[in-house]
Amino acid sequence: MRTFRGTSASFTTVISLGVLYVTVVVLTVLLSREVLRSREGYQLQFGILFAALGLLFVLVLLVIVGINVTRLLKERRRGVPGSTLKSRMSLVFALVVMLAAIPQGVVSVTFLSSALELLFSTGTATALSQGLQLSLQIYDQQVEEMERIAADETLQNLLSDATGASGLGEEELFLRLSRRLPLLAAIQIVDYTGGEILFTGAEHLRRTEPPPRLTANQPVISRFSIEGEGYIRLVQRPGPPEEPVVMITTRLPEGFEAAARNITQARGTFDRLEQLRPVFVLYVGLVYGVFAAPILLMAVLASFFLSDRIMRPIESLEEATRRVAEGDYSVRILGRPNDDLGLLVISFNNMVTDLDRARRRMAQAEKVQAWQEIAQRLAHEIKNPLTPIRLAAERLRRRYEAEAPDFGDVLERTVETIVREVDALSSLLNDFRSFARMPRPSRESVRVLDLVREAAAVYREDPRITIDTEGIDPELQVPLDRNQMRQVIMNLIANASEAAGEKVSIGFRADVVRKNNDSYCRLRVEDDGPGIPSDLGRGVFDPYVTSKRDGTGLGLAIVQRIVYDHDGQISFETAPGSGTTFTIDLPVELEGSADV
Repeated sequence: MRTFRGTSASFTTVISLGVLYVTVVVLTVLLSREVLRSREGYQLQFGILFAALGLLFVLVLLVIVGINVTRLLKERRRGVPGSTLKSRMSLVFALVVMLAAIPQGVVSVTFLSSALELLFSTGTATALSQGLQLSLQIYDQQVEEMERIAADETLQNLLSDATGASGLGEEELFLRLSRRLPLLAAIQIVDYTGGEILFTGAEHLRRTEPPPRLTANQPVISRFSIEGEGYIRLVQRPGPPEEPVVMITTRLPEGFEAAARNITQARGTFDRLEQLRPVFVLYVGLVYGVFAAPILLMAVLASFFLSDRIMRPIESLEEATRRVAEGDYSVRILGRPNDDLGLLVISFNNMVTDLDRARRRMAQAEKVQAWQEIAQRLAHEIKNPLTPIRLAAERLRRRYEAEAPDFGDVLERTVETIVREVDALSSLLNDFRSFARMPRPSRESVRVLDLVREAAAVYREDPRITIDTEGIDPELQVPLDRNQMRQVIMNLIANASEAAGEKVSIGFRADVVRKNNDSYCRLRVEDDGPGIPSDLGRGVFDPYVTSKRDGTGLGLAIVQRIVYDHDGQISFETAPGSGTTFTIDLPVELEGSADV
């Protein structure tokens, strides 16, 4: 049983391209964000990488679309069913995507360009600059106050109050200094060895490591952060190296550190946007193109996939219908579950099954009718020689009873008649047995020219027959049963010579022809005899139909049987007085050797 089922190889490809497309989208988003976050020196590199990725993906899709378009064009040139529909579906898909993408792209680019212009025209840059300048002013004011404290006698007085005889407590020292520094956070005094003399303030600001080696009256002011809060620390040795070191820590305003950092980052982002401003439209267009071009190409690929799914069952139906028209009723189509054309496929399979069943019944009926007709004709043909045998026997008996003087002569003539009729009856039965017990052909590759010459060699010595084999290609080979096909050729030669009576010329021609996408060897046997009578034309291949007085009428029936057993066809053309041409078509390849 031959089955047809459409397979769509492009489904996996579409899924793979979809996954690849999602990957590229994610990378594109990340790269687009990184362009604004990275330093200026890397923006060009990210832009090149972004463009390369987009171009690579588009090129891959173009190659795949190009392969499918090339295949589609070849199918259209060959006239493959469904190729025109595939072309139209691809154009419609591409047109729909373009009609949706172009207005969307124009609106997106215009909106982003307007938003960017609005951003630059509302004083954003001035506000960011002023905010950054304000944060720097706050920081500078505290640093300047620290420097003034380091320059006057405040630290010396603080050290004297802490270590002298005044006996001021830690809280009073902290309160007195906080009048100068409202954001005072901690006071710490250590000796030159690092031993702590005094500490007051937030505990997490206590410094445990030894103080750095400092020159007298040379302050060191530093900035640091702890747990997101910003601090400024003044470290100074007011006197000689043996004198203690004073460390004063003030905090920055609450949230100052985060606010300053955010303003700095916002200003950096704004500066990068300002650098991209001249090419922003081009950049946005490139980003949109990287998205739109793959969508357009993938829509075309999706059209190929969908058209294949739609056309594959139709192509299978067309192929199966052609096979049925050629006589192959074993064709079945495997439908897909939940397929829209599933009902049509089921109906077609049921129709072929019904046709095959009807054909078998008809063939059986024709076979019974044919054997009934053969039996009737065989009975008639057997009866014909029995009648003269009976008449001869009765005449012989009458002569014997009458004691006729010429009884010897009558006996001899009667025996000759009986023997002649018995030989005819034996020949008839032998031909019938050959026709009824014809074996299946045992095929082998045979050169047609060698086969014809071998069969014609039997008649080479007959001066009445001229045989021409020049019209046969010496290299032409056909799979066939050598003995059976030799019998076919010999029967055709014998029929032509017997019908002509006198001289006859028989020519053989052979070439390869194409029928329904299959190759056949066409063998033509032409003679210049009297032709076939018009009253025998339609039944010339039927058993016991003959124009010869001594013929059995089984010769051409055997020829047709052998040709049909070789999956071939035989026909003839004739005209009274102009000869007859028999045409035999034999398949060049054995049935089933090619893939369906």
